[in-house]
Amino acid sequence: MSLSYVVVAPPYNPDGGGAIFLHELAYALDDLGAKVKMWPVHSPAPGHPVAWVKAAFQHPSLLWRGPWFAFAPGRKLPLAKPDDLRKSVVIYPEIVLGNPLKAQKVVRWLMYRPGLLYPYEFGPDEMFFRVGEMFDLPEVTGGAPDLFLWKVNPIYRNEGRKDRSGACFMVRKGLEKPRIAETADAIQIDDLSHQEIASIFNRCETFYSYDEATFYSQYAAICGCLSVVIPGLYPSREAWVSEHELARYGVAYGLDDLDHARATQDRVLPLLQAKEAAGLDTVRNFVALTEARFGGGGGRTDIAAKT
Repeated sequence: MSLSYVVVAPPYNPDGGGAIFLHELAYALDDLGAKVKMWPVHSPAPGHPVAWVKAAFQHPSLLWRGPWFAFAPGRKLPLAKPDDLRKSVVIYPEIVLGNPLKAQKVVRWLMYRPGLLYPYEFGPDEMFFRVGEMFDLPEVTGGAPDLFLWKVNPIYRNEGRKDRSGACFMVRKGLEKPRIAETADAIQIDDLSHQEIASIFNRCETFYSYDEATFYSQYAAICGCLSVVIPGLYPSREAWVSEHELARYGVAYGLDDLDHARATQDRVLPLLQAKEAAGLDTVRNFVALTEARFGGGGGRTDIAAKT
């Protein structure tokens, strides 16, 4: 492979989907033989001492970039240096505004629909990839290719308990939705650990998610908990599933869709396992497309603001 890559990411967080995806991409690229390094997402561009001082006050751990930057258990990659930014393809998540590292070769990975919760700022010469169709902005990207690395956390499994009772719920990106009566006395699982959530999924009968695009809906189904998404962003189940393929089995879109969730619950894990296996193919395609685009030297990246 002629290209080198720099993945802009936060420290690894087993409870953060974006952090998991960014790190898994870096590890997959490394496994395929690519030259890949990480750049802490809060680290300013080199050559801006005032920005470094400001960032260090906001994120004191930046003063110890090496030791503090967490990787997934058993994995570690080098952190990028300023000279790497000039030579490498820099991969930003959609939440990073503009091109703060002044990279010449920019890839933007859409892991959530830009502009839905946060503003976005992309450049005209960027290359786009998406986790799924529902996260794309075709009018901006021209239709981004898929790039996903779903990983099934083995802690989520059905313990076969017969004494299930009550409900649990998660808000996450559904903060603006009105609450339904079914979650008034339910257990809120936001910010709990995977181990705690897996235990609750195995104790409860029903899980309600105000977030329409969280992997926890699938994890609940794997644990045998009836999984329900509270609608709001799409007019129908069909419209939602058309942009969220992983939700076609085992998850109800609204309270009138419970029979479907029950009838297809046992199909969730096989679907996720197949998707996990397919993820490496999307990484290989990512390498091929970036080699074709940037292998000859790449171009400039001017920033255009979008909201």
